[in-house]
Order: sequence, then structure tokens, then C-alpha cells
Amino acid sequence: MTKTVWIVDKHACPPDYETHFRYFKYAQYLKDKGYKVEIFISSFLHRQKIDLLKGNNIYEKREYNGIDYVLVKTLSYKNNGLRRMYSLFQFVCRIKRISRYFAKPDIIIHSSNAPFSNGLCKFAKRNNIKYVAEILDLWPESFVTFGLAKRKNPLIQLAFKMEKWLYKNADNVVFSMEGGQDYIIDKKWDKQFNNGPVDLGKVLYINNSVDLDDYVRTRTENPISFDYLDDKFFNIIYIGSISLANDVNKLIYAAELLQENINIRFYIYGNGSERSNIEAYCKLNNISNVFFKDEWIDYKYVPSLLSKSSLNVLNFLQSDSEKYGGCQGKLFNYIASGKPICSNIKMGYCLINKHNLGIAKEFNSPEEYADAFLKMSNLSTDDYNAICDNVEKVSLEYDFKIQSQKLLSLL
Repeated sequence: MTKTVWIVDKHACPPDYETHFRYFKYAQYLKDKGYKVEIFISSFLHRQKIDLLKGNNIYEKREYNGIDYVLVKTLSYKNNGLRRMYSLFQFVCRIKRISRYFAKPDIIIHSSNAPFSNGLCKFAKRNNIKYVAEILDLWPESFVTFGLAKRKNPLIQLAFKMEKWLYKNADNVVFSMEGGQDYIIDKKWDKQFNNGPVDLGKVLYINNSVDLDDYVRTRTENPISFDYLDDKFFNIIYIGSISLANDVNKLIYAAELLQENINIRFYIYGNGSERSNIEAYCKLNNISNVFFKDEWIDYKYVPSLLSKSSLNVLNFLQSDSEKYGGCQGKLFNYIASGKPICSNIKMGYCLINKHNLGIAKEFNSPEEYADAFLKMSNLSTDDYNAICDNVEKVSLEYDFKIQSQKLLSLL
């Protein structure tokens, strides 16, 4: 019999707005295997700050690129304050409320953040539905490691208890970072070593990935010149959020030290709370080798853009949670481009260091960071091409067709 799967992620988007295609690709793959799939998302798009659902209806079914979506009306917001927190609870509450209008699913795959997601896990258990918790971010751990809250804060302590409950009661827990089991062991929540409630046997790892066929097809079908990305320059590209957690200031300070190296140029694509401040800093200090481009670039142009890159940058604020690994969606777009990568954080299970895809370390000063860029720009042609070859080989390992086999094993 055909099984019905609900994929639930408040922050997922329809394909034309998406930059991280994890759940869209899940849906395509499962549909091809004969599953009936519906993706539940918020009608309010977190990154673009637009609402796709007008009027008073609290949900609407739509089809995008052959995949069934359910848009759930939630509160709009401008920042990460109380309105966003409320909307997270509202999203789950409304899914439970409208569930009577849908056929009962056999499986729910949920991008989960305790405590906001626990209600859907309870709903699944109550209705004998298999519940798979996907952990793409370590909430509330990241709040603590980034200094946004104290570990002993009563609300944070409550959130940790609810996170523990979620891992205990989910049928499977899928971490997108490789050190997910390490995290549970460090918390002493595991059965195997600490006599806790969480069985490590149900904890798996499926990182983000990229569909290489789609990537190549998208690049071919959407050529764009990007004339300013002249091949005579060493073009360093950053794509993504420009917020406190991304700490793009560090990238700018390093670029500032390299202004005399006229063949090195930095291009910034993305938006966030810190973009205006960083642009103002560059203008005030006459930084001539940093160019701010589109605040949001349509994904269909990303493969073409990255084909013009000489080096792609992952830039973040260092935190203790990185020891468990990372799952940055853009990393796999960078890998698919076949170009070297530079990351400014020390990360556990680091793909860049493991496979020699470039440079990844915590830089102690702008000078160290600038030296890394200079080193990459001065590589011989043979050494540079050797890194590119490594990147291309690793892209095959993280093709979605390979990674999705792990998902199928759960269902």
C-alpha cells in the first residue's frame, strides 16, 4: 500500500524562493519511490519576509513543480523577537488543527527545534504515526554558545528538558551534523554510556547535499555573464546571511588588509541585520576591493555565479557547538561548483580539512585570515587544480541520490 509522508518545515519555501532544497529533494525522491508526499510550510517566508497566503484562510494547498505543498498561515515578523517565537508555536498548533482535513499520514518528517516542535511529536505518538525528528540546528544549545542566553537561565533549562524529551520520544532522530551522537553523549542523555533515555541506535546522520544533475542543468539553462567577475582577478565570493552569527566583519577586516593586492577581489551576496553596518564601514574606510552585490540572488543563477569564482567563503562566528560538525547548505553548493573553499571556523568532522578542499581553521587575527586568502591566490596552477579535483570527487559522495538512500532506510 502507498504510504503517506508529511514533511514539515516552517522555514522551507516553494522552489522558486528556496536556497536549501533538502525537503524538496526528499519529496521528489520519495514520490519517485511511490510515496504520497505533502510538504507543510509557513505561508510567511522567513528570508524574504513576504506572505504567500492572503486573506483569512489559515491554510491553502498548492502544487509547485509537481510537489504538493500546504501553506500554513502564521504571524509575520521582522526580527528574531517574540513574534517569531510565537509563530513557531503557532505553526505546529495550526497543523494539528487542520489535520482533520487531510488523510492520516504514516510518517511525519519534521525539521524540529525543541521546545517548539514537541507538540507535533505528541500528536504523532497519540495517532500512531511514525515521527522522525530532523535536527538542522542545535536549539537551545546554539543560544548558549553564541552568548544569547545563559545556560542556567530557567527558560533555557526548560528548553533542554524538552529537547531531551523530543529525542527520547521520536522514532528516529536525524542530525544533519555528523557529531549528533556525540552531542547526546555529552549531554549524558544516551542509554549506551550514561543510562539515559535516548537510544543511540535510532540516531542517524544525513547531511545536506546537492543534486548534481540539477546543479549542472540549472547552470546550463540559466547562463549569466557576471561581467564584473573578470577571470584576470582572483574572485573571492561569499553568499548567505549577513547577521551576527555570520560575523562577516572578520571577512571585511581581512579584505581591508589586502587592498594593495589589486588582483584579489571580494564579492558579497546576501542580506541580514548587519549588512548596512558593514557597507557603511567599507564606505567610511574607502575599502576598494569589496563589492556588495544582490541582497538576494535567485538560486537558479547561483551555479552560474559560482562558476566564475576563484574561492568560495564560509564565514561564521566561532562557537563550541561547531565541534559536532556543520550542515551549511551553501557548503554543498560551493562543493558542486568544483572550486576551493576557505572557512574561518574550526569545526568537528570538517569536510574541508578531511578532503583537502581548501583551508578551514579559526583565524586569530585579520592578518591570519588575509594570509590564508593570499596563500590560496598564490597557489601554482597544478596545486590549485589538484584542490579543484578533490572538490569534484567529494561532490559525488554528497550527491542527493547517494544521501537520500539513508532516508529511505528509515521508512
